Amino acid sequence: MSNPNDYTVGWICAIHTEYVAARAVLDEIHEGPEAVSTNDSNNYTLGRIGKHNIVIAVLPDGEYGISSAARVAADLSHSFPNVRFGLLVGIGGGAPSRKHDIRLGDVVVSSPGSSNGVSHSGVFQYDFGKTVQGQSFQTTGFLNQPPFLLRAAVTGVKAKYEEEGHRIKANIGAILDKNPRLRKKYQQPDPSSDRLYHSYIYHPTNEERDCAMSCGNTLSSLILRPERGEYEDDPMIHYGLVASANQLVEDAVLRDKLATEKDVKCFETEAAGLMNHFPCLVIRGICDYSDSHKNEEWRGYAAMVAAVYTKDLLHQIAPNRVEAEKKIGDLLSDYRDIAREHRDVAKEHRDIVMEDIQTQEEERRRQEEESCHQLFRLTSHDRDVTYEWYKDRVEKRVENTCLWFLQHERFQTWLGQDSGPLLVSADPGCGKSVLAKYLVDEVLSQSESTICYFFFKDQDQNTVRHALCALLHQLFTQKPCLIKYAVKEYRKDGPGLTNSTKSLWHILQDATRDPQAESVIIVLDALDECKESELPDLIRYVESQFRSDQCGKLRYLLTCRPYEAIMSKFFDLKGAFPEIHIPGEEESEAISHEIDHVIQHRLNQLSKTKSLSTDITEYLKMRLQDTPHRTYLWVYLIFDYLEKEDFKKTLKGVESTLIALPQSVNEAYERILSKSKDDQMVRKVLMIIFGAERPLKLEHMNQVVNFDISSSTIDYETEEDFGSRLRSWCGTTEAAALPADAPMDVVDGLNELATGIGEYFFQVDEEPEYGDDAVLVFEFAMGIAQMAIYSMPQGHPDQAAMLSNYENHKGPQLDPTDQLDSIFDESREILETTPRYHPDREKLLQCLAGHLRERPLRTTFLSDYFEAIAILGEIVALEIV
Repeated sequence: MSNPNDYTVGWICAIHTEYVAARAVLDEIHEGPEAVSTNDSNNYTLGRIGKHNIVIAVLPDGEYGISSAARVAADLSHSFPNVRFGLLVGIGGGAPSRKHDIRLGDVVVSSPGSSNGVSHSGVFQYDFGKTVQGQSFQTTGFLNQPPFLLRAAVTGVKAKYEEEGHRIKANIGAILDKNPRLRKKYQQPDPSSDRLYHSYIYHPTNEERDCAMSCGNTLSSLILRPERGEYEDDPMIHYGLVASANQLVEDAVLRDKLATEKDVKCFETEAAGLMNHFPCLVIRGICDYSDSHKNEEWRGYAAMVAAVYTKDLLHQIAPNRVEAEKKIGDLLSDYRDIAREHRDVAKEHRDIVMEDIQTQEEERRRQEEESCHQLFRLTSHDRDVTYEWYKDRVEKRVENTCLWFLQHERFQTWLGQDSGPLLVSADPGCGKSVLAKYLVDEVLSQSESTICYFFFKDQDQNTVRHALCALLHQLFTQKPCLIKYAVKEYRKDGPGLTNSTKSLWHILQDATRDPQAESVIIVLDALDECKESELPDLIRYVESQFRSDQCGKLRYLLTCRPYEAIMSKFFDLKGAFPEIHIPGEEESEAISHEIDHVIQHRLNQLSKTKSLSTDITEYLKMRLQDTPHRTYLWVYLIFDYLEKEDFKKTLKGVESTLIALPQSVNEAYERILSKSKDDQMVRKVLMIIFGAERPLKLEHMNQVVNFDISSSTIDYETEEDFGSRLRSWCGTTEAAALPADAPMDVVDGLNELATGIGEYFFQVDEEPEYGDDAVLVFEFAMGIAQMAIYSMPQGHPDQAAMLSNYENHKGPQLDPTDQLDSIFDESREILETTPRYHPDREKLLQCLAGHLRERPLRTTFLSDYFEAIAILGEIVALEIV
């Protein structure tokens, strides 16, 4: 039997695989010890490496961690009192990074140094520290460095390996040749099984298949690393910081965090319990990457590599130097109490650090969910317009409207059921969008259901992709727990997720089937404005959601025009949902009655903004409500017209305005799209200007313009109202007369003309000073000639000739007498080039020519209408004189 006092080096293993590798590198194995301490239950192997007597101990089967290692070390030091230092040799998890190319089968040796400006002893306990409110967990404490003797030996091994390289693989081969039984477990595995996965690739729990099958073996899953070169060590020896704790690390996120912050190269579970009470060096062969992808087949080889390196290290130490070291037993008298206290504190701090890591993971997940959620809030093209804007721009319903729908039996039935569609059809302009907005904002929102909506708009937001993104954005806003269905796809497709209509449908379907979604109502307005090529797919998807028994508590409310191509697609569901359709086109009487409320409401607003009298308001109400086939859209367009139009506030003025109003939706649309105004009053004002010998004051223009030839009466306006309308006419003269592409000099000229006319009538007590009358007449003549030429249709055969003639007559200015003579001839030439089949322009130029050439005969060429205007103008002029 061997004498325990003869052994000076303690070698500790955590598991039997490490124990076998340690025994395999001994030069000789000795008999067991004669005796051990009374309470020592360790299993020992005694032997020799070189001239050093080694005692090898292993932790009890199934135990690992700081406390277990400390207990084994304490018992070893009591039973072998002359042990001077320890070696903690075995396997560990690597922490590869961009700085350190750590691979399976490499060796990591604990070595003092610094990382990120902070010194370390070579080992640190990452679950021991403190938590300060508002801050992350902070590690505290400092473990002792390995003994000087071992650090010096490490330097010797480093130098030898750098100069000569190592023979670790060859030495392992010799050991396996000597003991072939060990070859299967302890030889180097196929290098292709050394797979380093990205940290976001997680091995599924309870997955029996290997990583290549369950986690993938492609570049998208793995971190690609080049083969090592001819003059690179393989295995490679790394020196630096070893992280120790009571728990096995299978978390790539924690691994990368500590590798970045602390420059950790290896994780293990025993060293922190030894460093301050059992001076030792930690040597770990890398068997995995401290992630969820455990690699059992590398354990034996990693243990053997660490053991062979340790043997090389011991050859660097002279036996007499070992004898000079202090005995470990002298350092461990009170270790057990300290170890027990340390264990309890370590557990507490481990829980703290794991909580901190969990908090960080939750924050990362929250940010990912937020990014995914915001992805669905699309804007329209280059404008910052979202789905909410399209709903909010719809008119709010007027009180006492939409009641026909709320009271409808089929709506009430649909409202009371758990799932199913409801299709509401109505003719154009009957208030479908107003109804949809009312239901979303005021009716359905009162229920306990989650309400999601989308208002299709032709040419703007008219795609199914837009609709699905809007619905999902609302669903996840109200039910954040459902975002998990989108995050799963977001991780695969990233921002491109919103371009896949199929994926969006699957997300919506999965989310609404989840019991946590509870009751969901989806409102889709104006299906007929959906992009034509996408509408069939939209209807098919909606229909398919109700063909499954797992549709959840999902209801759709859809509005559209009564187009057979749309309606027929839903009739296949009538068997399961017989009350699916509400035909609004059959409710014309009820809708017409509600439209009267809208007319009254809009009239009350118009009366205030226009200061209308009670008689005028009642007359407008009577006339508008008597209009047949009126719709919501027609009412909206009519009142939009009335609000913008500057009409006379007399019964006759209102009547003439009503006659000019569009009598149908189509006519109203044409009026709006053309943006044209009747320029009859503008022409009338211009004729009166030329029919009078002297400028007229505002009160006289009021009389002349409002003179009714047929009844020989004057329909007076207040001077303020008439002046306002007159300014409005004159300010838009150029817009009424010019095409869009008229030359800028002509536009400028007509602007001046309009300004002149506008100011012409607001000289209260004194006549305007225009200089020579001939110049004034010439300016007006040329201005009206411009209006006549450029208001002709583009491409007219006579336009070019008229324009050329006009440009020729714009030449050098003459003296006033010559100018007046020239005007006579020029006006005649303009008249001759004016097309005879444009009666309005022809009459205007005839009047001008007659006025300039033969004043007594200037009415010869006029129609009765213009003749009356000219005569009135002359009468007023005579009165002024």
